[in-house]
This record gives sequence, structure tokens and C-alpha cells, in this order.
Amino acid sequence: MKKGTVFVRVLAWLLFLAAITQAATAATVRGRLVHANGYPGAGIAVTVVNQQVGRSSPAYAGPDGMYYMYNIPAGSYYLEIWLYPGAPSLVYQIQVGEPYTDIPPIMVP
Repeated sequence: MKKGTVFVRVLAWLLFLAAITQAATAATVRGRLVHANGYPGAGIAVTVVNQQVGRSSPAYAGPDGMYYMYNIPAGSYYLEIWLYPGAPSLVYQIQVGEPYTDIPPIMVP
């Protein structure tokens, strides 16, 4: 076997192990959005952001108002709720732990 082939296989194996390790230390953030009238906040975008990781891809609340964000590394974040384009976001400070971080229900206008 050539040296280059061995190097590529070892590198691929190390990248695979790194991905598994990161997935094992990441959390799922979940919560529920509820309007003041008691109806779920369906379709509302939610993200988490901090200086080290940046902004997550948006998660959208389902028909029951529940949202889920996967593979969020443990740490301190701001949870941002985007009611609609052009509106200022609602911002809450949260602490993400492993394996799940449950955010209490949040009332949205």
C-alpha cells in the first residue's frame, strides 16, 4: 500500500472520530412558543447565537409551537425569536447543557 493511501485512510478515520466526539458533546435545545391567547406560536423562527459558535440555522416552531435545534455545543447562548421579517427579535439568555436543554414555554405576541 502506498504512503499516500495510508495517510488518506488515517486522516479519514481521524475526521470520523472527531465528528463522533463532537456529536457526543452537543445538545438538543427544545422549547415551545405560545401566543398570549393560548394558541401555539407555529411557524416562528428561533436561533441560538454566541461569539464562539456564531448563529445556528433557524428552527421553526411546529403546529404545536415546539421547536428543536440539534447539535448545539454546550455553553452560554442567546436564544433569538424572529416573529416576522423586519421585526426586532425577542432575545433571552440561556445555558445549553447535555444531552438536552429544555427551555420553558415562551409567550410571544
